[in-house]
Amino acid sequence: MQPWNIAHRGGAQLMPENTLAAFAGALARGCDGAELDVQLTRDGVVVVHHDFRLVADMTRRDGVWLSGAGPRLKDLTWDELQTFDVGTVRPGSDTARSHLLLKPLAALVPSLDDVVALAGRGFKLLVELKCDGSADSGDPVALADAAYEVCAGLENIIFVGFDWRALAQIRRRDVGAQCWFTTDRLSGDARPVIDAIAAAGGQGWFPHLADTTPENVAYARTLGLKIGAWTVNESADMRRLMDLDAICTDRPDLLSALA
Repeated sequence: MQPWNIAHRGGAQLMPENTLAAFAGALARGCDGAELDVQLTRDGVVVVHHDFRLVADMTRRDGVWLSGAGPRLKDLTWDELQTFDVGTVRPGSDTARSHLLLKPLAALVPSLDDVVALAGRGFKLLVELKCDGSADSGDPVALADAAYEVCAGLENIIFVGFDWRALAQIRRRDVGAQCWFTTDRLSGDARPVIDAIAAAGGQGWFPHLADTTPENVAYARTLGLKIGAWTVNESADMRRLMDLDAICTDRPDLLSALA
């Protein structure tokens, strides 16, 4: 059995991340699914974007690059957000130097509804509820409720996230909803964290690739958990993790070649 090939943010090294063009590209490459980040606008639209603020080196308005910190997504309405282009990386920036395969294109921040419609029912979507305890973040419960309303009844949706408050709200709404609990790189014994995921009713563990040791994977499997690693961009790591249920990568083309 091959792990699912999950295009991280749609394949962020190949196409502008979290755009409809990226998700369409992942579909065309034959990926099993894509991971995406969702937040709420001021008027309650669930939108797909990673950072809490629009990123200067990846955002233009009326053809002009943003300078300094961009506006927070939670302060913008849907219509206001649609005035920004996020399809091109600023030439010469650190982002451009680390994403050499990206080609410029015009792209808007999509809604979760847009991505769900594009994906259909066979293409898996790992929907990351993007929130935390910072002032820039939206409310985790409100985000979970809104994202659930978009995705309710769809079997190709897996909710993921570092903020387990949002995942707990999904579980309160629907005990059958698929939730894989995300963890950042752990220090020390991973078993208490894995135990906590199982106790919370999670169906999966979504760890940093460094924590996917044979011992940790075997222990998570004894608790009935699915396991998917993020963000796996090197072929050697992909080969090592071929026994997982999912590999989330910015380079789904490399994973396809190995498979």
